[in-house]
Amino acid sequence: MTHTSKTPVQNKSGYLAKKHRYDNMITLYGRNPVLELLQQDDVEVHKVHLASTNKDDGAVARIKQLAKSRNIELCFHTRQELSRISKNSRQDQGVAIDLVAPGYQSLKELPEKAIKAGAELILLDRVTNPQNIGMIIRSVAASPLHGMIIPRLGSAKIDPLVFKASAGNLLKANIYHCHDSLSAIEELASRKFKIVGLDTKGDTALSSLTSKSPRVWVLGNESEGLSSEVLRACDYLVSIPLENQVESLNVSAAATLVAFRGVI
Repeated sequence: MTHTSKTPVQNKSGYLAKKHRYDNMITLYGRNPVLELLQQDDVEVHKVHLASTNKDDGAVARIKQLAKSRNIELCFHTRQELSRISKNSRQDQGVAIDLVAPGYQSLKELPEKAIKAGAELILLDRVTNPQNIGMIIRSVAASPLHGMIIPRLGSAKIDPLVFKASAGNLLKANIYHCHDSLSAIEELASRKFKIVGLDTKGDTALSSLTSKSPRVWVLGNESEGLSSEVLRACDYLVSIPLENQVESLNVSAAATLVAFRGVI
């Protein structure tokens, strides 16, 4: 009998393939969100996670039934193990779900076809309100924009509140993830994108920016706007003209104006 063992190269390639797969997944939690997602046949589910201490009645029983009817793997965990999966032990209600999200990927995987004249993305700089992020996802999904970028550092995590605010459109938008806003700007600048910051003090009006170069619109924190580092990294600063002494718009409203500015 002969024995074979994997070489370091094979081990590394297997690890990278597994990591890549999980990079394209979104994990949500909570009984009602999981039930809602399991009832959508067009949503691809990788696994459903349950705490072994859950009582087998009500929503949990229905979740098990739906998962089995769709031939989705059920995994049982201790409460501590489940909290590591959901990353929110206070609100996961003993339930989590892994969603296959082809549009959710690393910014480094931005396809070359997205880098063309007129191509546009939205980058969020430290946007912390899940409802704002969900509403922006909804607008981007409905618009001609190629997609949006949500840095992991400083941004609200994609969670059930984001899913709810997106009105079920979370999986319909291209969403790219990266470490932080500056690393995203560096990556995009190296790929010939113009960096356009939305700022109340911008000297260019939104409607007057006519360049067809690929661009990324950077939208800042709800109360502080763009960080000083991001402001310095922008090629242009653009403002939205406001009337009646209104100082600023909610970031989700601003994102909607940007997303549809060329078609309305």
